Amino acid sequence: MKARLVIDDAVGERRRVLLDEQGLPFRISVERWSEKGRRVLLDQVRWGRVKARIPGNRGWFVDLGVGPDGVVEPTRAARVVEGAMLAFRVKSEAWGGTWGNKGPVLSLADMSPNAMPAKEPVLHAEASDDALVSGVEVIATITGAEARTIADAAIDDALAAAVELTGGGNIGIDLTRAATVIDVDGAARKGGGDAERFALELNALAADAAARQISLRGVGGLVFIDFVAMSEPASRRGVVQRFRDQLALYLGRSSDVLELTRFGVCEAAVARRIRPLRDAVAASAAEREALDVLRLIETAGEQNRAGRVKARVSGPAAEWLGADPIGWREAMAGRIGPRWTIEAADGPAGPPQVWSE
Repeated sequence: MKARLVIDDAVGERRRVLLDEQGLPFRISVERWSEKGRRVLLDQVRWGRVKARIPGNRGWFVDLGVGPDGVVEPTRAARVVEGAMLAFRVKSEAWGGTWGNKGPVLSLADMSPNAMPAKEPVLHAEASDDALVSGVEVIATITGAEARTIADAAIDDALAAAVELTGGGNIGIDLTRAATVIDVDGAARKGGGDAERFALELNALAADAAARQISLRGVGGLVFIDFVAMSEPASRRGVVQRFRDQLALYLGRSSDVLELTRFGVCEAAVARRIRPLRDAVAASAAEREALDVLRLIETAGEQNRAGRVKARVSGPAAEWLGADPIGWREAMAGRIGPRWTIEAADGPAGPPQVWSE
């Protein structure tokens, strides 16, 4: 698949987006500076210490040195015993957010018999490939102000409760603890007198949008899509195959997608690999506001090279910025010069304000 890569490398946070041939975002990576070295990433190889067996003989917990304990699924390897220091490959990143931390899923890494184990849990090797661009041919790269605008819009798209379809109708997306549920709604979409054709056209667009959103949001696990009812077997099979193909195209890998039930529901199992976008942007309220205002300050400074930039933020965000846990001051000065002022707003917190003089 050919795609354009968008890179917004702002002070405090690096956001990357892939755009498909229609210019729509279908993958996002968000990495805060405060996370660097504090979480395990897909396909890293890390030394970890085996802790306790998971109840029900469902594998072992592994101390990786950072983040929540990893989980290695049941294995017959005799060396997986409590207290052992072993090399593991990260099969999927930690996730959870609202429903509690779920540790990364691990597998035993292939190591030379002569490799000396580390004394403590530590990173052994970074991933050899960039998961964001896996299976994608990058034909252009976008940076600068345009990239920042695109990244903002892509994240808004990925966090929206409903996604509009061309010509009318939408899909609603609900993430629950057990599964992701997608509902197709014709809404105000206009159609002729042929109900089957109306449903088929609407469902085809919904299949495309659902596949893109699953990839964009980093959705994993069970997915249920409630399509608009169709009576013709060929229509039902065609919509499922379209969803199956589009999902494989956007994810860069195949997923288990079942045929429609008699109620018009399609069930899919999507392998969980990267953390969901909702987890990636879920910093504390103070840090989230601080990162947003830093991006606004940087943008204002680049737009007005001679002026002084002023910002007003909530008390907690001002405190976070004052502590400077990520070294943003030096980085910002290197980009726009030391010409900003940040003050705490009186009263309840509101959206950050930034202006230049």
